[in-house]
Amino acid sequence: ADVDARTRRTTTALAHALIQLIQESGRFEDITVRQILQRAGVGRTTFYSHFRSKEDVLHSTYEGVFGIHKAQLQRDTSAKPRLFPVSEFLEHLAGAKPVMVAFRKAGLADDMRSQFVGYAADIIESRIRDLNLSTTVQLRLAARMLAAALIESLDWWFDHESISAAEIDTAFHLLARTVIANG
Repeated sequence: ADVDARTRRTTTALAHALIQLIQESGRFEDITVRQILQRAGVGRTTFYSHFRSKEDVLHSTYEGVFGIHKAQLQRDTSAKPRLFPVSEFLEHLAGAKPVMVAFRKAGLADDMRSQFVGYAADIIESRIRDLNLSTTVQLRLAARMLAAALIESLDWWFDHESISAAEIDTAFHLLARTVIANG
């Protein structure tokens, strides 16, 4: 348990250091592993025992966020089970708007989008399985299509915010019912 706590502290420190550097420097490609290590107060050997590159650190931060939302969904007891906690995820993104803006400016928009689609698709696919739903198209394709639509909606919402997080959640789940048989 102590090793897990230490690992979590280390990976969290590295993630926070990277996020701060992205916000300060403006360009992800200019950030070095050495800068991340110095900011996090972590040694090179420790870094490489957890990660291969700064991209790994970045992707682990995304993974952490999606892990939280996946766990949240597993605790969801609402009458109509959801495939993805859209409103909570949007609220998380809204709270992290300065970070999101910095990531976009740092040239990470495409990477962020493809990572998010992948994580969202995995969550949606697991959820469809867990709920014993069937899809009108192949499951993996259905999950990927819904994830891409979800991420596109989040992107649009991020720039407009003229619609509530709950409305985006409802709209996403209405769309999802079109690929779920007997939905």
